[in-house]
Amino acid sequence: MKEKKKKDRCSKVACVVVGSALTVAGFVFIPPLIQKYGNKAYKKSLKNDEIDFDEMGPEIVPFNEETKEEE
Repeated sequence: MKEKKKKDRCSKVACVVVGSALTVAGFVFIPPLIQKYGNKAYKKSLKNDEIDFDEMGPEIVPFNEETKEEE
């Protein structure tokens, strides 16, 4: 009976220790890794050769149409 209580107590302590370690890892180590590799992934996604800037131009809205929408 004493052995069973001791085993239960050790398993509870082990669960608390593992949970604490995972919590510390989640708050201390994971966010910098997400920021570092997230920024790299974002910068890679910006390097897209498919954008055609020749078709893009300024949108010119006549003054009369702009004032009609506001009224």
